[in-house]
Amino acid sequence: MLIDTHCHLTYDGLREIQDEAISRAVAAGVERMITIGTHPADHRLADALVLRRSEVFLALGYHPHHAAEITLENMDELRRSVMNLPRLLAVGECGLDYHGNSAPVDLQKRVFRAQLDLAGECGKPVVLHVRDAHADALEIMTNYQHLKFVVHCFTGTQEEARQWIALGAYLGFTGIVTYKNAPFVRQAARMAPEDRFLVETDSPYLSPQPVRKIRINEPAHVVHVAEQIAVERGISVDMVERITTANAACFFGPSLLQ
Repeated sequence: MLIDTHCHLTYDGLREIQDEAISRAVAAGVERMITIGTHPADHRLADALVLRRSEVFLALGYHPHHAAEITLENMDELRRSVMNLPRLLAVGECGLDYHGNSAPVDLQKRVFRAQLDLAGECGKPVVLHVRDAHADALEIMTNYQHLKFVVHCFTGTQEEARQWIALGAYLGFTGIVTYKNAPFVRQAARMAPEDRFLVETDSPYLSPQPVRKIRINEPAHVVHVAEQIAVERGISVDMVERITTANAACFFGPSLLQ
């Protein structure tokens, strides 16, 4: 089977068709999905979803776009969720985003480090969001190499991929790996160690090229990501399925397959 290790089933576009999208994913062989909650209101929606759909697991964190909104009370709420929710597998997505009008850099870094500290305290892996901020994120993560972490939706250069891998990171690949204007992402998909890459959709965004005109991306489309990675690595799609499912279970924990 395949596992969509990063989707947003509670975001506009997918939230309205959750059950249909989950059913299409399962029919396509995508039997597990990890939905990512990115701010306090989204956390509540994501938690409610995983309670009623056994195919869906959970990661909660504060996206850097929301860093300016996060209070100490929010951090306490996140700590309680991470420690107590049985289907919660990871902290995140959290990290740094220097693209566009995100929160101030110093504030992003503070909220990022607080979530990394929480993950260490609770023994959870971390889902990183890094956009136009690889140098700063790499510097921060040199102090957190004891954590298990994935750079979700990897879009860096080949050299940045090497640096992340040297730190012990997993790399998460989305539909961007299928885009003609993303040669560096395909290079990273070829060079990633066999035990260090995952597939994801980041839906409802980033529809893969074969379904690019379908603007509400969904977990079923992670099949196209796996197909492109199979081409890049010169292996079968079945092999990509076996590798990425094993990697996801190793990263998020064996409960993902139960």
